[in-house]
Amino acid sequence: MKYIPLLFLLCIFFPPPVISSQYYKWVDERGNVHFTDNPATIPSQYREKVSESRYGGAKEPATLSQTTPQRVVVHFKREDNAILLNALLNWKLPVLFHLDTGATNTMITRGDAVSLGIDPDRMPTMKGYIADGSLVEFPTTVLSSLSVGDAEVDNVEVAIGTTRLLGMNFLNKFHMNIDAESGQLTLERRDAVVREEESPEVREEKTHTIAELENSIEQVAIAIRARETMVAQVASEIKLHEEKRAKVESIIRETKTGTHFEGSDISSDSGTTKKLEKLDETLERINRQISLRKDQIEMQHHEIEQLKARQYSYQRLIEKLR
Repeated sequence: MKYIPLLFLLCIFFPPPVISSQYYKWVDERGNVHFTDNPATIPSQYREKVSESRYGGAKEPATLSQTTPQRVVVHFKREDNAILLNALLNWKLPVLFHLDTGATNTMITRGDAVSLGIDPDRMPTMKGYIADGSLVEFPTTVLSSLSVGDAEVDNVEVAIGTTRLLGMNFLNKFHMNIDAESGQLTLERRDAVVREEESPEVREEKTHTIAELENSIEQVAIAIRARETMVAQVASEIKLHEEKRAKVESIIRETKTGTHFEGSDISSDSGTTKKLEKLDETLERINRQISLRKDQIEMQHHEIEQLKARQYSYQRLIEKLR
């Protein structure tokens, strides 16, 4: 078994945060965690549940999820010397991370934050050193969940920048082994698999996410039924066209048989030739219609398979959340 050194892509070191003001934390109806240093910007319906703190870090420490097994094996991709890992943010947003043991904190992109309902410009900030020694200020937020395969960590503080880095505040929860030949990353829990109780915020967001996924499954089921209905309708149309084709082919045969002299290719009526030409054109149109509708059915079957795969993935996510 061959092991390779981990790549230091964008070494980001976050020193202790400089405390300059208070920030306020609130959770919206979607379960998204928000931070602001201006309480006037908090929607009125959430002000009773606001918690105050000093910005620079998560109020609750990152913890291994109860669902994380003792040992997790995930496959990674290679891009030159970089290791790329598929991950899931807040149980719903799939992303591709660069694994970076030189990064103290994990980093997501501004686009990721927006997709999660987070406004980076209203988040608290933290200063960190990047690879060239520069001190850069990053917006930060806290993810309720970050998972790589079945390895899930809750309450993960992340910087918001221009790239995706899976840093040590996620990785230090595990012992790591990288098998370059098989393209596998093995993560083993550092703790004794003591199942800690989930925070109310995590439970609330999981409940909301499950409800969203169940709604998505129902919407996908509706889409599948609509396509199956369309397939049945198009199949009926094909049957009608095939019946028309059989009639036209029968007329063509009868016309050819009844309008030729025995043992001769000479037609008994010059108008019959035009009639046969029109019948051939009609037959060609029917064949085109049949071919077109068969293509439609094939396309609908392909879309149905894709929808069923999506439905299955949603069901797997729900099973994991429960």
